[in-house]
Amino acid sequence: MNHKISIWMPIYIGDLQAKFARMTSEQVGATLLLMMDFWKNGAIPHDLATVCSITKLSQRTRAKALLQMLVTLKLFEVSNDQINSVFLTDLKNQALQNQQMKSDKAKNAAQARWGKSTSNAQVLNKQISSNTQVSNEQSLSITQTKPKQYPSSSSSSSSSSSSSSSSSSSKFEENQNTLLENSKWI
Repeated sequence: MNHKISIWMPIYIGDLQAKFARMTSEQVGATLLLMMDFWKNGAIPHDLATVCSITKLSQRTRAKALLQMLVTLKLFEVSNDQINSVFLTDLKNQALQNQQMKSDKAKNAAQARWGKSTSNAQVLNKQISSNTQVSNEQSLSITQTKPKQYPSSSSSSSSSSSSSSSSSSSKFEENQNTLLENSKWI
């Protein structure tokens, strides 16, 4: 059984309203619980205790009357000590076919778009990992670059020019260090 199909069940209002027209609200609720159990788990054992447990009916006589009504309405059939439903089996087969058809359409669209049968998620993951590698390589090359050391001015120059050149040299080194620290975030 496909697990995606077992988590939902189509309910066609017109069909069920026509079938539920002469039922009490308790019987409608019990029928829906029985239908949901069949949808999720398949054939139900033809045992009144099990039917009472599924439908939450307190009396076995009510469960027996409900089963007789459901067989008359052709919602369920009793055979070989099991309760089956051709009505629900047909709905489930239709849902499986619809799911397969949509899956095939999505695969064809992905193949037409990407030229291969991989899903968009796989392609996106590959793009993200390659972009991450490129940015890691870029940041690694930036952090490995060392600032150039410029020679200080000669000692023969005047003290005022040497102090100005050393201050400009130190400002340059500070700017390089700031630039280097900021580039680590890129």
